[in-house]
Amino acid sequence: MAKQKRVKINSTDSEGNAKVVYFKLPDSEENKSAQLAYNKAFREALQSGAVLRQKLSQIMSEQGIWDDKKEAKYNEILEGINEGERRLNKGGISLNEARSLAIEMRRKRVEFRGLIAERSSMDSNTAEGQADNERFSHLVYSCLLNEKGEKLFKTKEAYENSASEPYVIDTAGQLAEKLYGLDPNYEKGLPENKFLSSYNFSDEELRLVNKDGHLIDIDQDGVERLISEDGRFVTYDKDGELQFVDKDGNEVTEDGDYKQEFTPFLDDSGKPIPVPTDEQEEDEDEEEEAAEAKKAPAKRGRPKKTQPKAQTE
Repeated sequence: MAKQKRVKINSTDSEGNAKVVYFKLPDSEENKSAQLAYNKAFREALQSGAVLRQKLSQIMSEQGIWDDKKEAKYNEILEGINEGERRLNKGGISLNEARSLAIEMRRKRVEFRGLIAERSSMDSNTAEGQADNERFSHLVYSCLLNEKGEKLFKTKEAYENSASEPYVIDTAGQLAEKLYGLDPNYEKGLPENKFLSSYNFSDEELRLVNKDGHLIDIDQDGVERLISEDGRFVTYDKDGELQFVDKDGNEVTEDGDYKQEFTPFLDDSGKPIPVPTDEQEEDEDEEEEAAEAKKAPAKRGRPKKTQPKAQTE
């Protein structure tokens, strides 16, 4: 029997230390074991009161989590995305119109994901959802190996105690890609992103850029603004140097303070009030403290006895 190939994972542990682990695709025995784990989890979920998927929609409707209004919004967004895909695929419109259409499709997908997020999270609580999670968890435990090709964790309990470790999460992600055909480049394959990338309206990371290749943000009103790598509003001077600005284009420092010449405040007659120095402010504070001390009445009476402090040996 040919030795099964392993996939190497270069990752880290929770403390940031480098960690190298391996995984292999499950064989028939491991798939059988995972199915038994599914059956057990499904049975226990039903006994604990978990609902079946086919009843989930009814329950969400009864509790007002998913009503007719949300269902209508769901269908509306899907129709908008599908119509956008059709128009981009057909062409025949101006490039600027196509760009606006692709950006609007992006927004619709974000809205769509937000709309179904609660619905998706509730699915994981159904009996089938809990059983699916247990089956996959069992597969990760069975297929996660050390350098010698042995199971990394001796027991399922040991695996579960380390399930939040970065190297376990990285392994689970790559195993899921192999088992379920998940495409790591799914976002790049969406019609709107393919269009934006092809016509240089986005960079390799799918971030929107202008004709000069600078990162931009476009708000709901279609207003386009330059942004930095960390999303702050910026502009560029004649030498191409980046300058931070606010939403309205006013120049600010890196700390967010406005860059503008200060003029003194005015008194009631319109004359400038001298800007107080640090020494003046300290003198004023001392004068106020001295005045408060004079106002405070002197304490009289016998001093209170103090309790002795406890000592430890």
